[in-house]
Order: sequence, then structure tokens, then C-alpha cells
Amino acid sequence: MVSNRENIILAGMLGVGKTAVGRMLAERLDFGFVDIEAEMEQVTGMKLADIYKKHGRVRFYAEENLLLAKLCADDGKVIAVGGALPPQSAQIARWQELGSVVWLQADADTILRRVRRKRNVCFLLRQPGLAAVETMIAERAPLYEAAAAYAVDLDSCPLEQAVDMIMDFYTMGTVCSRV
Repeated sequence: MVSNRENIILAGMLGVGKTAVGRMLAERLDFGFVDIEAEMEQVTGMKLADIYKKHGRVRFYAEENLLLAKLCADDGKVIAVGGALPPQSAQIARWQELGSVVWLQADADTILRRVRRKRNVCFLLRQPGLAAVETMIAERAPLYEAAAAYAVDLDSCPLEQAVDMIMDFYTMGTVCSRV
């Protein structure tokens, strides 16, 4: 679904590249950029894993929803939403209200490599390995697919090309075929 709002919501797994794509896209569009998970860490003074461990899943989702409401009420933003937890239906509805949702995809190898490189731990995984990431992708893919107006596979193109594709989608104002 393409929204009437003038925001672009980047959704996808932790480590897929939402922040990198988001910054480039925001610069090209002259939009503001909001990284919800980075904002959560800044506002709470805690790492994502610590927020989850100390306060649990319900509070984690509540913090994200509060930040979406507070920081994303205006148009003209590229918003990288959280990818640490699977999206809930209320979150997906909120994303769609805020703007057009673009699902950024990558395979499990790519996600695991990026998460490890950033020294960012998939804190919900007991054993953060390839099989666990593949399972997470399989569980979340239908949610992201249902939410998104457009999808880009970041394994199939460089980030600059992904940004170009999202720009084309955004400026056309209609749903493009999925990549």
C-alpha cells in the first residue's frame, strides 16, 4: 500500500542495511532521517539488548511506538524502523499511516555478516548462527511482505542502486513491481 503521507518507512531485519540506505535516501530527497533503534538507545541511555533484558518485549515495543509518534508526526522523513523484533500488526498499521513502507531484504549470510561486523548481537538468538537468522527471516518475511508497498533485495544491487530504485518508486507515486 502506498500512503498519502510524504514519508518513506524502511523495514527489514536487523543488519539488513536500513540505516545506510536511509541516510543516503534522506540526503538525496532532502528529507530528515530517523533511525528508531538508535533513537531508542539515545533516549533510554541503554543498548537495545539491555532494554529488552531489563524491561521485556512489551516495553521494547512501547518505546518504539512512542518514538514513532514523537519523532515522525511530520512529513518529509525517511524512517528506519526497528528490526530487532518481529513487527506486530499495530506497528505495521502505524508504519503504513506514516508513509510508504519499503521492505529491505538480504539473505541470512549477509545479515549475519553485517551484525557480526558491527559487533551488534542478535540478542534474541540463543545461538546467533546462520540457521537461526534463516528461521527469523522465514518467520518475518510474510509480515514485511504484507506491510510493504515495495521491496528491494540488497544482495542483488549496490546501496546506491537500491536508493535509485526507491527514489524511482517514490517519485512515481505508485506501487512498482517488486525486485
